[in-house]
Amino acid sequence: MMRKGGVRTDLRHLQLLGLCEHPTLAHGFSTRRGGTSSPPFSSLNLSLEVGDHSDSVRENRSRLLGEMGIEGNPLVKVKQVHGDEILVIDQGRLSRPDFPECLSTRPADALITRIPGLILTVSVADCVPILLYDPKSRAIAAIHGGWRSTASGLAAKVVRRMSEVFGTQPEDCVAAIGPSIRSCCYEVDEPVIEAFARLSPRWRDWVQEKGRGRAHLDLCQANRDLLQGAGVPEGAIHAAEYCTSCCTDLFFSHRRDGGRTGRMMGLIMMRTEDDEH
Repeated sequence: MMRKGGVRTDLRHLQLLGLCEHPTLAHGFSTRRGGTSSPPFSSLNLSLEVGDHSDSVRENRSRLLGEMGIEGNPLVKVKQVHGDEILVIDQGRLSRPDFPECLSTRPADALITRIPGLILTVSVADCVPILLYDPKSRAIAAIHGGWRSTASGLAAKVVRRMSEVFGTQPEDCVAAIGPSIRSCCYEVDEPVIEAFARLSPRWRDWVQEKGRGRAHLDLCQANRDLLQGAGVPEGAIHAAEYCTSCCTDLFFSHRRDGGRTGRMMGLIMMRTEDDEH
């Protein structure tokens, strides 16, 4: 295990130390290391939707969850569509006989729950994975922060939704922003720039214009500001300072790899009382 800049890294996943302070929580952001998949999905691809062999993906998931100490818990995954739909995982959904498989085709880009023992996930290969925890109401969220979802203000909407459903106070929350493509490698065009200009008067803090309708976009900072604007304290927002496009040995990157590549996951779970003892 190595530690770097507030990050604890094992073979298959990394954790942000700001969330490790909460023993009731399990969380992590996977790397591409320590799996069984062959190129171009080598080696810890966690997605069944990119053309990899399903047996490899299932083994990869088993290895990751085993390393994190949460194997055997339900892995909750939805169909991410780059929108702003927030899905609440409640007892009604949990009681379905086909849970959690029934959610695999359900369109959404954020999951929230207060049920212990459920692993909420977000799949990424450049987009921003965001994990959110409210230790007072014991509620968690997993957010998919692609540019469209970010431009819709999804991270802030999740904070507000947790307040509505669980009584969350934003100032009680702690957030982890995982590895994603950083502004050094993320060049966007004019329609994307315009979408962020409509989102917030702070958009110029996130955009480095290059001329001719092109710019470099800092999606991580945009999501930091969205969370802070929703009331999450600045000091409670922790980010992994890795660029998925730059770090070829650690992460998959949709943009760098030309679209044919694996997927990582951000994962978060509240431990049950038995797990905590």
